[in-house]
Amino acid sequence: MADSGWLLQWTMVLSLTALCLSLVVVAQVVASYSTAYTAAPLDVAVFVDAVDFSIQENESYDRDVAKVQRLEDKLRLGRLLREIQRGGDDLREQLNRLLIGEGTTSLRTSARVLWASKRLDLEERIRRLDLLRMRFLVVYMGIMTSVADRQPPPPPPMFRDAEKPSAFAALSKPALQKSLTETIAKRAPLRRLTTHAIGHQESVTAPHRKGWAGVVEELQTSPRMQRRHASLEQTTTARSP
Repeated sequence: MADSGWLLQWTMVLSLTALCLSLVVVAQVVASYSTAYTAAPLDVAVFVDAVDFSIQENESYDRDVAKVQRLEDKLRLGRLLREIQRGGDDLREQLNRLLIGEGTTSLRTSARVLWASKRLDLEERIRRLDLLRMRFLVVYMGIMTSVADRQPPPPPPMFRDAEKPSAFAALSKPALQKSLTETIAKRAPLRRLTTHAIGHQESVTAPHRKGWAGVVEELQTSPRMQRRHASLEQTTTARSP
């Protein structure tokens, strides 16, 4: 009797514990789904923009494939591009099934209630699509790099046009120096400042001295100064007794 009562108590405790844990889990699920339900319109707009961007990227990838010349590389990029297009089409179809109508961003009621699980699936598809795009870009850059390595380097630039002005300058420089030398040789020599320049008539035979000594010497040899000295001596002699 005592053993049956003990087992009954443990059964009740375990049942209550399981019920509490279940309530906690249910509360978390309800909270996550309610949060997803509230954020569903914004998430749908983001997914629609991602799909439209994928279509535009596919067009640019088509132009990149057209630039490749080797058939093997073009086939390799074509397979990757078809996988990207297929992934984008699947994403678009799944998103259209969740929307009320094509070209709108309004979700169906059931899709919005279960948006937490639907969003995970869409995010996984977008992640796979991004990986395919990254792989395509890596392969394309590798092909372009190999093509650039195989091409011969460009020839060095020609310097003929650049050498013409220098040659012309080299030829015209001696002629210019020669004409300048002839002009200087033909020019008359510069006049020195002698007694002829200040009104004296006699010629100076000795070379001029520089500085004050030369000035004093010119004054002493000047006839005007000699006459002045002579007149002063005569005046002094006449006044003396």
